[in-house]
Order: sequence, then structure tokens, then C-alpha cells
Amino acid sequence: MFRIADRGQFPFPHLATVLVALLLGACAGQQGTGLPVPGTGSQPVEQLQSFTIAGKLGVRSPTDNGSANINWQQQSDSNYRIHLSGPLGAGATVITGNPGSVSLKRGSEPPMRASNPAQLTQQMLGWPLPVREMFYWVRGLPAPGGSAGEKRDTAGQLQALQQAGWQLEFSDYQRVGRYTLPTRIKARTNQAAGPVKVTLVIKEWQT
Repeated sequence: MFRIADRGQFPFPHLATVLVALLLGACAGQQGTGLPVPGTGSQPVEQLQSFTIAGKLGVRSPTDNGSANINWQQQSDSNYRIHLSGPLGAGATVITGNPGSVSLKRGSEPPMRASNPAQLTQQMLGWPLPVREMFYWVRGLPAPGGSAGEKRDTAGQLQALQQAGWQLEFSDYQRVGRYTLPTRIKARTNQAAGPVKVTLVIKEWQT
């Protein structure tokens, strides 16, 4: 009958010591690789093309000073519906965009259409809302085209950016599913009529 040798009878004591050392070394190596644990890794935010966000939009401009609830539904990179409700914009305002066109409707007024959302909101609301660029900014990304003053934290998350005539600050990132997304964006620009400051606080992300 097979019997395990006691400590004094183990025929190769040095071999046992080597095996234990190798096992401990392998475990330590696995802990220090820095590889993501399966099922917990983040996805690049560039892959997030459709989303819904809800929160608050605050604006300070020479013609307006207030805030509104915002509900933004985005489908792909050029189809969106932004609903503003509250004092800002004199009640309910709906901005709808599709390739090559954007419309803005305030209350019971007939919708106005244009090709550039920032120009349309400037004309109708008195301050610009750069929706095309914001599609990237709300995900913590620079929009295509030239940019400057880009700053990131140690995790690679965008903290500051200058683009399209706007100076932006990003903060309060949070994990949403497999994405890490900002929940507060401050933007300011100088217009001929004076400075404009826009603050977007995202209270809910749906991806």
C-alpha cells in the first residue's frame, strides 16, 4: 500500500523547496501583469455611437441666463433629438438633426431649419449650441478637426480642450457599463455680443 513519506523520509527535500518557490513566483507574476480581468475591461468610447443622456444645461450669455432640463437622444453620429424644458429658451425647445439638416422648434411656433445647429441656436435662442462637436465632447473626445490645449489625467481621461472657438473643461467621470464617461462639462466662448458660458451636467447615461 502506497504511503506518503514523512518529512524526514522525503527523498528530494530540495526539489520540494524549488517547486514551492516556482508556484509562489507564478502567482505573484499573474498579480503584477496589469491585464484587465475578463468581463471588467473598458471599451473605447469611440464605439459608443448611440446613447441617451438626461441632465441640466446652464447658459450665461448677454441675452440669456438660466438653466433647463435636457434630454438628448443620439442615433449614430448625425441623427439626434435634443429636448430642452424649463425657463431657458422660453419653455420647451426641440432640436432635431439628421444628415445635412437641423430643425429647432420652440413651443407652438413653427420649426426653423438650417444646416448648422450652432448658427440656428444662435439665431433662435441668442446663444450657440455646437451640437456637432458636442457629440464627441459628451463622450470625452476631441471632435474631428484642429484642437489645442489638450490635457489629460493619469488615466488618459480628457480634462481640458480648446476647439471650434470653445474652451472646455471635463470632470466627474463615471463608469457607465463598459465605458468611462464625463458627467460635467464646462464650455465658454467669446461672441461679438459678449462671452457665452455653457455648463452641461449629465445625471443619467443610457448606452
